[in-house]
Amino acid sequence: MRSKAYWHFRIAAAYSILLAVLVAAFAAIYGKNDSFLIINKFNSPSFDYFFEYFTYLGDGMIWIPLLVYVFLYKRDFLFTIIAAFAICTLLTQFSKWVVFADALRPLGLLKNQVRMVPGVEVHSTSSFPSGHTSIAFTYALLMAFLLKRNFWTFFFPLVAFFVGYSRVYLAQHFVTDVFAGIIVGMASALLALLMYEQFKRRRKNRIAEEEKVVHV
Repeated sequence: MRSKAYWHFRIAAAYSILLAVLVAAFAAIYGKNDSFLIINKFNSPSFDYFFEYFTYLGDGMIWIPLLVYVFLYKRDFLFTIIAAFAICTLLTQFSKWVVFADALRPLGLLKNQVRMVPGVEVHSTSSFPSGHTSIAFTYALLMAFLLKRNFWTFFFPLVAFFVGYSRVYLAQHFVTDVFAGIIVGMASALLALLMYEQFKRRRKNRIAEEEKVVHV
């Protein structure tokens, strides 16, 4: 993993770790409930409108333009994108419905203390981890790998961070859920890239073997 693409991935991952540490520190200082309430109560009509739509950057549909781009310009990476999405979805959903099936969302735990944005459907169960955050960070790290530009290396993790922020602002998740989502997203991207590296190595060995046979 010494190419320019992997260097940008490492930088984006390190930046994501820093963001995760800040999120964890905020949750540790103020506690699970109060850290949520601080963000949820800091609101305005313009924030309501912005985050209502911004949060969709963590929706599963965001993968479609990336899949189209990879299909058109970098087909050997297509399996990696599909694998990253599958890993992220599996880790998130298994955690939500099996490991932490009883984890309540803010509405289910804090009830009338929760401020909800008009028009936004708020759920009350399956809180941990934040799926939108995990998708956003998986996507962000893969984009840093693909685009190999300093600006995007920092831009995409920052966008993913605010997707996580939007989940708390919209009363969908606790800050702790967002922290877990960052970890899941980073793990998903890393595992997918390790599979990509293994795929490239096997293909290179196969080509070398075929060339050896031809020369013999």
